[in-house]
Parts: sequence; structure tokens; C-alpha cells
Amino acid sequence: MEFHSAMQISHENLNRTDYDLFILAAGYELRSVYLAVDFSIKADVKLALAFEEKSKESQRRNNDVLLIGKGFDFMTFSGEQSVEMSPIFSQLSQGSEKEELFILVDYSSMTKVWYSGILNFLIRDETLRKKLTVHFSYTPAIYNEPKKAGPVRFNKLISFPSGKPADSNKPTALIIGLGLDYSRSEFLLKNIKPELTTLLYADPSNDIKYVERVFQNNQEIIEQTGVRNLFSFPLDNLDRTNEILTDLCLSLRSRYNVIVAPIGPKTLTLLALLLAARYPDISVVRISQGSGASIFERTPCCKPLVYSVEFLPEEGD
Repeated sequence: MEFHSAMQISHENLNRTDYDLFILAAGYELRSVYLAVDFSIKADVKLALAFEEKSKESQRRNNDVLLIGKGFDFMTFSGEQSVEMSPIFSQLSQGSEKEELFILVDYSSMTKVWYSGILNFLIRDETLRKKLTVHFSYTPAIYNEPKKAGPVRFNKLISFPSGKPADSNKPTALIIGLGLDYSRSEFLLKNIKPELTTLLYADPSNDIKYVERVFQNNQEIIEQTGVRNLFSFPLDNLDRTNEILTDLCLSLRSRYNVIVAPIGPKTLTLLALLLAARYPDISVVRISQGSGASIFERTPCCKPLVYSVEFLPEEGD
């Protein structure tokens, strides 16, 4: 399918839209059931992607009970495993006479592998013959002090692969979306060895303590990179954040092989993936601790941030 347009919409649209499919993650976070419980979502099909990992946690069991009561079907995967969406979307498209389908994806508790897999499937698929409007919803969480981060094990390409190798005549520009874990930024710099590094961070955020901690934890890399290559973006304004990221990437791509590595927050990852869908020479990577990452509670703090993305069938379909 072809990416057509995207824009931020009010969370109030979640209760007004009749969805053909609602996908969320069944995990241990309180916010993983926030939309299902606190909103009146209407959907023909409700699907919970359930984590294989940490399935015995008490909050996870409570969340599963709530979702079962709300009529969700479950599919179980590892958080490190890409989800095969083809059977779901094929059945959805073939079983409907509508010319346009509406899908809600709550990626608040999903791993980057999961929601990038959903997005990449939509970009790759050539069988869907209908217009798709996908509402990607993210619920910010109350800030709490992070636990000590585990070792970083690998980085992985999560944007849709262009099929073309990087231009060997160009150096690399690395754009890091700073999070609370400095070790991930350090890992990237050591392994990618970029000629130019640019840093992004969320400010304003939903809590000033988060911004302060990001600066504190990443002080060394900020000093190395320099304030001229440090840019803020507003967490709650996805359209403005998209403008900042797009302008930055397009200003660099003629001279550099551009790699975007969003460590935090998830909204920046979504926007980077959509940008890479339009400009396939831009790569987006995920840095992971693997399935052994520590449990870290995420309690909803405010209303969801919803990004509406339209896809059209490829020309000639």
C-alpha cells in the first residue's frame, strides 16, 4: 500500500469511530488496558497481542481477565518476534464490502518490533484493495524513577528495508532520540561510528522530572555532541515533532547516510518509521536489551496522543 497522509487528531475521535479492527498489547503495564477499559471503543474485531515473556506477573493476569471480558481474542508472541499480520488483514479486507476500513492500534505497551511490523506490513502488502485509515494511539505514562538498565545486546533495522545498500561515498549521520538509558546511546556511537551525531529530546514533556533525568543521564553524550546539534520537540504535538524530524533528516540525506535511533519516546519512533516509508534511504534502528529487560510500571498520566495515517491501494490495483 502507499502512504497517503498523516495528522494528529483528538483522542475524542476514539469514541466516535466505528473500527473494523482494534489491536493492542496484552502486557503487565496498567496502561496496556487503558483504552479498552476507560474508553468506549467500538470495533468489529478486537485483538490482543500477548507477550510470551513475564506472563506470570499479577498485573498481567489481571489485564488478561479484563481484556477477555471486553471480547478480545489473543495471539501470543515474544516481544522480540515480528508479528505476522497477513492472515488478519486479508480476512478483514475480504470479509468486508466497505470501501474504507478503520483500524485502531494502541502501541503504548508494544515493543518497537511489534508496531514497526504492523506498519511495515501495510507498506509491503499489495493485496489490500481498500483505503485504510489507521489510528495509532499512544498513552503517556506517569514518570517514575527508572531501574538500573541491563546491558544492550543488539541493534536492529526496523524501518521498511529499501533493498538498496547505503551509499559508500557518503558518511553516516546518526540522529538519536534520547531516553533515560545512556548505555544505548553509547552502544550506538561505538558501533555505528557516525561522522555527525544529532540529539533529540522531548521538551515539553508530561513531567519536567523526565526532562531533567534525560539531561542528567545523557550529560556526557550531550557535551560530546554540542548544543548546536541538540534539538527539542514537544511530546504532545505530533505534527510539530514530525516537522522537526522531517526537516532535520531531509537537510542531511543529500550528504549523509541517515540513521534514526529513537530510544525514547515511542511517538518519535512511529514518526521516524513513517518518514522512512516516504524516504526509504533513511534507516530506523531499534536498540534492545532483549527479552530480559526489567519490569517497569507504566501508569497512564494523561489522554492518548492519536496519529491518523491514511494508506491507499497502490496504483494499478
